[in-house]
Amino acid sequence: MSSASPSVKPLAALCAVRTLMITLSRWCCRGCLALAASGVAALSALVIWTVFMRWVMGQPPHWAEELPQLVLVWTTLLAAVSCTRNRTHLSAGLLPLLVRSVRIQRITGRITDAMILIMLLLLAKAGMDLSAITMRQTTTALQIPAGIVYLSVPLCCTAMALIQLEHLLSPSAIGAEVHETDTTAPDNASSRQGDAP
Repeated sequence: MSSASPSVKPLAALCAVRTLMITLSRWCCRGCLALAASGVAALSALVIWTVFMRWVMGQPPHWAEELPQLVLVWTTLLAAVSCTRNRTHLSAGLLPLLVRSVRIQRITGRITDAMILIMLLLLAKAGMDLSAITMRQTTTALQIPAGIVYLSVPLCCTAMALIQLEHLLSPSAIGAEVHETDTTAPDNASSRQGDAP
């Protein structure tokens, strides 16, 4: 009994860390999605107001191009956090067609998750450096620090890296789906062979 307890403690600690990661990434995703939805609403209102002022009143606001661009950049990267959590980024989906082995698909998925995590951390570092450099500059129309635009990159990439780390620590769901289809295929083939004379 004493020999089993040391192995149970690291497993319990790993489960606790994983549960904490899932909770953090879930709340992070919800917050980013709510902010992105607000950004879409704000962007729509800004574009409608800009068009109205330009074509009806003949006096476009001085922020007509700058503020919608700022909102668009932040909205896009905040929504990308939700896409990362739900794995809904655009992908070709060729791996299941080219590789039939569940084990190789899982290994490839882990390698892909690790590479994406490294890339997100590099982007977060580069975005933080760029934001720090441009924070002393001001934008033309709004006269706000230019680094506010670039600050979206390190913040959102850090959130995506957190979610990607959760993906890396969680078991692969894709392999289970492929495994189910692979196990049902021989049954169907054998039933067809049994029906044949």
